[in-house]
Amino acid sequence: MTPPGLSAALDAARIVHRMTPALSDFAPWPGVFSPANLSPRHIPAADLVAALNPPASGHCRPLVEATRAFAPQAHWKRTYTEDEVGADFRARYGYFELFGPAGHVRTDQLRGYIAYWGAGLSYDWHYHEAEEIYFILAGEAEFHGENSAPVRLNPGQTRQHRANQPHAMCTHDAPVLTFVLWRGTGLDGLPYMGLGAPG
Repeated sequence: MTPPGLSAALDAARIVHRMTPALSDFAPWPGVFSPANLSPRHIPAADLVAALNPPASGHCRPLVEATRAFAPQAHWKRTYTEDEVGADFRARYGYFELFGPAGHVRTDQLRGYIAYWGAGLSYDWHYHEAEEIYFILAGEAEFHGENSAPVRLNPGQTRQHRANQPHAMCTHDAPVLTFVLWRGTGLDGLPYMGLGAPG
Protein backbone atom coordinates (compact mmCIF):
# COMPACT_ATOMS: atom_id res chain seq x y z
CA MET A 1 0.00 0.00 0.00
CA THR A 2 1.33 3.44 -0.97
CA PRO A 3 1.77 5.82 2.02
CA PRO A 4 -0.63 8.80 1.95
CA GLY A 5 2.17 11.37 1.58
CA LEU A 6 3.60 9.53 -1.41
CA SER A 7 0.15 9.14 -2.97
CA ALA A 8 -0.47 12.87 -2.61
CA ALA A 9 2.86 13.70 -4.28
CA LEU A 10 2.18 11.26 -7.15
CA ASP A 11 -1.34 12.63 -7.67
CA ALA A 12 -0.05 16.22 -7.72
CA ALA A 13 2.75 15.29 -10.15
CA ARG A 14 0.22 13.60 -12.42
CA ILE A 15 -1.86 16.79 -12.50
CA VAL A 16 1.17 18.92 -13.36
CA HIS A 17 2.05 16.46 -16.12
CA ARG A 18 -1.50 16.51 -17.53
CA MET A 19 -1.84 20.30 -17.38
CA THR A 20 1.57 21.09 -18.92
CA PRO A 21 1.70 20.32 -22.66
CA ALA A 22 5.51 20.36 -22.71
CA LEU A 23 5.56 17.54 -20.12
CA SER A 24 2.74 15.45 -21.58
CA ASP A 25 4.27 15.82 -25.07
CA PHE A 26 7.68 14.79 -23.71
CA ALA A 27 6.38 11.40 -22.54
CA PRO A 28 3.09 9.78 -21.47
CA TRP A 29 2.41 9.22 -17.80
CA PRO A 30 3.58 5.71 -16.79
CA GLY A 31 0.89 3.08 -16.96
CA VAL A 32 2.21 0.75 -14.25
CA PHE A 33 3.78 1.50 -10.86
CA SER A 34 4.96 -0.92 -8.18
CA PRO A 35 5.70 0.33 -4.63
CA ALA A 36 9.36 0.14 -3.61
CA ASN A 37 8.93 0.82 0.13
CA LEU A 38 12.02 3.02 0.31
CA SER A 39 13.07 4.14 3.77
CA PRO A 40 13.40 7.86 4.50
CA ARG A 41 16.89 9.24 3.94
CA HIS A 42 17.55 12.71 5.33
CA ILE A 43 19.96 15.28 3.93
CA PRO A 44 20.19 19.01 4.81
CA ALA A 45 18.26 20.06 1.70
CA ALA A 46 15.20 18.15 2.93
CA ASP A 47 14.73 20.71 5.72
CA LEU A 48 15.09 23.58 3.24
CA VAL A 49 12.41 22.07 1.01
CA ALA A 50 10.06 21.50 3.93
CA ALA A 51 10.38 25.20 4.82
CA LEU A 52 9.74 26.52 1.28
CA ASN A 53 6.94 29.01 0.67
CA PRO A 54 4.82 27.62 -2.18
CA PRO A 55 3.60 29.74 -5.09
CA ALA A 56 0.54 31.85 -4.31
CA SER A 57 -1.57 30.16 -6.98
CA GLY A 58 -1.45 28.11 -10.14
CA HIS A 59 -1.07 24.43 -10.88
CA CYS A 60 2.43 24.32 -9.34
CA ARG A 61 1.17 24.89 -5.81
CA PRO A 62 -0.31 21.41 -5.05
CA LEU A 63 2.91 19.62 -6.00
CA VAL A 64 5.03 22.08 -4.00
CA GLU A 65 2.82 21.56 -0.94
CA ALA A 66 2.81 17.77 -1.41
CA THR A 67 6.61 17.81 -1.76
CA ARG A 68 7.02 19.89 1.40
CA ALA A 69 4.80 17.46 3.31
CA PHE A 70 6.57 14.38 1.93
CA ALA A 71 10.10 15.76 2.39
CA PRO A 72 10.67 14.13 5.82
CA GLN A 73 9.66 10.71 4.42
CA ALA A 74 11.51 10.95 1.11
CA HIS A 75 14.64 8.99 0.24
CA TRP A 76 16.89 11.95 -0.60
CA LYS A 77 20.03 11.62 -2.72
CA ARG A 78 23.05 13.69 -3.78
CA THR A 79 24.78 12.52 -6.94
CA TYR A 80 28.01 14.47 -6.53
CA THR A 81 30.90 14.34 -4.08
CA GLU A 82 32.28 17.30 -2.14
CA ASP A 83 35.41 17.17 -4.33
CA GLU A 84 33.24 17.63 -7.42
CA VAL A 85 30.89 20.40 -6.26
CA GLY A 86 32.02 21.67 -2.85
CA ALA A 87 30.59 21.45 0.67
CA ASP A 88 28.17 24.38 0.32
CA PHE A 89 26.62 22.94 -2.85
CA ARG A 90 26.08 19.56 -1.19
CA ALA A 91 24.56 21.20 1.89
CA ARG A 92 21.93 23.02 -0.17
CA TYR A 93 21.16 20.58 -2.97
CA GLY A 94 19.35 17.28 -3.23
CA TYR A 95 16.69 15.24 -4.98
CA PHE A 96 14.45 12.24 -4.55
CA GLU A 97 13.20 9.92 -7.27
CA LEU A 98 9.42 9.97 -7.10
CA PHE A 99 9.04 7.30 -9.75
CA GLY A 100 11.45 5.43 -11.99
CA PRO A 101 13.85 2.46 -11.92
CA ALA A 102 14.99 3.35 -8.37
CA GLY A 103 12.05 5.51 -7.30
CA HIS A 104 9.58 5.44 -4.43
CA VAL A 105 7.38 3.70 -6.95
CA ARG A 106 9.06 1.64 -9.66
CA THR A 107 8.58 1.92 -13.40
CA ASP A 108 10.87 1.45 -16.40
CA GLN A 109 8.73 3.72 -18.60
CA LEU A 110 9.80 7.12 -17.30
CA ARG A 111 11.85 8.66 -14.52
CA GLY A 112 10.41 11.53 -12.49
CA TYR A 113 12.17 13.23 -9.62
CA ILE A 114 11.99 16.33 -7.45
CA ALA A 115 15.22 18.34 -7.19
CA TYR A 116 16.20 21.41 -5.17
CA TRP A 117 19.07 23.92 -5.31
CA GLY A 118 19.55 26.73 -2.83
CA ALA A 119 20.08 30.38 -3.77
CA GLY A 120 23.43 31.41 -5.21
CA LEU A 121 24.55 27.96 -6.43
CA SER A 122 26.26 27.08 -9.70
CA TYR A 123 25.49 23.63 -11.11
CA ASP A 124 28.40 23.32 -13.51
CA TRP A 125 28.40 21.73 -16.97
CA HIS A 126 27.21 18.12 -16.99
CA TYR A 127 25.48 15.65 -19.30
CA HIS A 128 23.68 12.30 -19.26
CA GLU A 129 22.49 9.74 -21.74
CA ALA A 130 18.77 10.15 -21.03
CA GLU A 131 16.75 12.99 -22.52
CA GLU A 132 15.50 15.42 -19.88
CA ILE A 133 12.93 18.11 -19.22
CA TYR A 134 12.89 20.46 -16.22
CA PHE A 135 9.67 22.02 -14.91
CA ILE A 136 10.06 24.87 -12.43
CA LEU A 137 7.81 24.46 -9.38
CA ALA A 138 9.05 27.31 -7.18
CA GLY A 139 11.78 29.94 -7.30
CA GLU A 140 13.82 30.52 -10.43
CA ALA A 141 16.99 29.39 -12.17
CA GLU A 142 19.13 30.31 -15.15
CA PHE A 143 19.78 27.48 -17.62
CA HIS A 144 22.70 27.21 -20.03
CA GLY A 145 22.91 24.71 -22.87
CA GLU A 146 25.48 23.90 -25.51
CA ASN A 147 24.78 26.06 -28.58
CA SER A 148 21.84 27.83 -26.94
CA ALA A 149 21.40 31.19 -25.22
CA PRO A 150 21.00 31.29 -21.41
CA VAL A 151 17.40 31.58 -20.22
CA ARG A 152 16.00 32.35 -16.78
CA LEU A 153 12.94 30.25 -15.91
CA ASN A 154 10.14 30.86 -13.40
CA PRO A 155 7.37 28.59 -12.04
CA GLY A 156 5.42 26.84 -14.77
CA GLN A 157 8.21 27.08 -17.36
CA THR A 158 10.23 24.22 -18.83
CA ARG A 159 13.66 23.49 -20.28
CA GLN A 160 14.50 20.39 -22.35
CA HIS A 161 17.91 18.78 -22.95
CA ARG A 162 18.84 16.25 -25.60
CA ALA A 163 20.69 13.02 -24.86
CA ASN A 164 24.30 13.80 -23.90
CA GLN A 165 23.78 17.55 -24.44
CA PRO A 166 26.05 19.48 -22.04
CA HIS A 167 24.09 21.90 -19.90
CA ALA A 168 24.49 23.93 -16.72
CA MET A 169 22.28 25.83 -14.31
CA CYS A 170 22.69 28.53 -11.67
CA THR A 171 20.46 30.14 -9.08
CA HIS A 172 20.64 33.78 -8.05
CA ASP A 173 18.64 35.42 -5.25
CA ALA A 174 16.11 32.60 -4.89
CA PRO A 175 16.33 28.82 -4.58
CA VAL A 176 14.66 26.59 -7.15
CA LEU A 177 12.46 23.52 -6.78
CA THR A 178 11.99 21.46 -9.92
CA PHE A 179 10.06 18.47 -11.26
CA VAL A 180 12.29 16.64 -13.74
CA LEU A 181 11.50 13.88 -16.23
CA TRP A 182 13.96 11.56 -17.98
CA ARG A 183 13.11 9.34 -20.95
CA GLY A 184 14.87 6.96 -23.32
CA THR A 185 18.19 5.17 -23.09
CA GLY A 186 20.08 5.67 -19.86
CA LEU A 187 16.96 6.09 -17.75
CA ASP A 188 18.68 4.55 -14.73
CA GLY A 189 22.02 6.31 -15.29
CA LEU A 190 23.63 9.27 -13.57
CA PRO A 191 24.96 12.60 -14.85
CA TYR A 192 28.65 13.10 -15.61
CA MET A 193 30.35 16.39 -14.79
CA GLY A 194 32.02 18.08 -17.76
CA LEU A 195 31.38 19.00 -21.39
CA GLY A 196 32.12 15.77 -23.25
CA ALA A 197 29.97 12.68 -23.73
CA PRO A 198 31.45 9.36 -22.59
CA GLY A 199 33.73 7.79 -25.18
